[in-house]
Amino acid sequence: MKIALIIEHLSASRGGRERSTGQIATELARRGHAVTVLCRSARDAPAGVEIRQLGTSPRGRAARAAHFVAAASGEIARGGFDVAHATLPVPGANVYQPRGGLVGAQAAASVRRRRGLLRALFATCEPLNLLRRKMGELERRVVGDEKVLCLAVSDMVRREFLHYYGRGQGVRVVFNGVDAPGGDEARRQQWRGELRSRLGIPAGDCVFLTVAKNFALKGVPEALEAFARHVAERGGDAGAHFVAVGQALTGWYERRARRRRVSRLMHFPGPAEDASPWYAAADVCVLLTWYDPCSRVVLEALRAGLPAVTTAFNGAAEVLGDGAGVVVASPDDTAGAAAAMRTLADPAARRQAAGACRAVAGRLTMERQVDELLAAYEEVA
Repeated sequence: MKIALIIEHLSASRGGRERSTGQIATELARRGHAVTVLCRSARDAPAGVEIRQLGTSPRGRAARAAHFVAAASGEIARGGFDVAHATLPVPGANVYQPRGGLVGAQAAASVRRRRGLLRALFATCEPLNLLRRKMGELERRVVGDEKVLCLAVSDMVRREFLHYYGRGQGVRVVFNGVDAPGGDEARRQQWRGELRSRLGIPAGDCVFLTVAKNFALKGVPEALEAFARHVAERGGDAGAHFVAVGQALTGWYERRARRRRVSRLMHFPGPAEDASPWYAAADVCVLLTWYDPCSRVVLEALRAGLPAVTTAFNGAAEVLGDGAGVVVASPDDTAGAAAAMRTLADPAARRQAAGACRAVAGRLTMERQVDELLAAYEEVA
């Protein structure tokens, strides 16, 4: 089968959707399919995959996005592909999978995570966001085409298709899959010892971990507050540490940790090309995200045997219902998040949750995701 995967940027270092698209392309090529990635820029090109970069772009985010969409539509129109699978709204694609969520849901999350007068300001200004408006117009056109198969990375996104566009038919959930974090057991134990020693964390203490490029969107301020509350409830000696990996500029968070008197227990080691060592060093994943169609960080943590604490705004929360973690209503529910930390700080509770993680891990593989994608492709090819 000749397959075009369409994404603006292909680079594992940019984040979840880019890394995931590269892994999907690799697996499709490994299975013998002819895969072409249509993109604006690419790094770390997958083996056996054709990369087709679509020319130069004008200035301005909205103009660049419109230019790329038009170029990708032109490539599709020239033919040669059985399936054109787009991760942004590209007219002419016959499969649409909004890996960053639908445009309306992104806009709602942008407003939701602000407070007070700032929330009112963002609600007023959001309709003026030129990029979002342009993408919204394109998305309405693509989703309105009944011949396009719409794929949702979680049931939460499936509900978004119904809420924003009234579309229930021709929408299929292909839940996100991830590769298991790297390293055999010996290597993971080595990483655990080395990273804890580097940060001054005792071997027996519980480590809560966040991995995120955008701390504000992924709820790190709220997680810090919940952790400080947990520490205060334990009289200042919780036998726990919090590690936030991924963002380079962390001065504001470090000052806030000092004000909340948890600076000796909060660690900001910066970005990491590979999060596998940090999963090995941690005990619990905490991602109090304001919006995530289906967080790969949570799924990777589960595959590493780490229970997770996340919010109802995360599509990945759907797999935590059998005891693999705790779902709180919102990042603002710091009392609920602190209670979840208190529960999972107990080694017996963590062992039980780790068993639930192992039980669900088989449903989260990249192989299963590609199997389901190929079944969808057969319908539209």
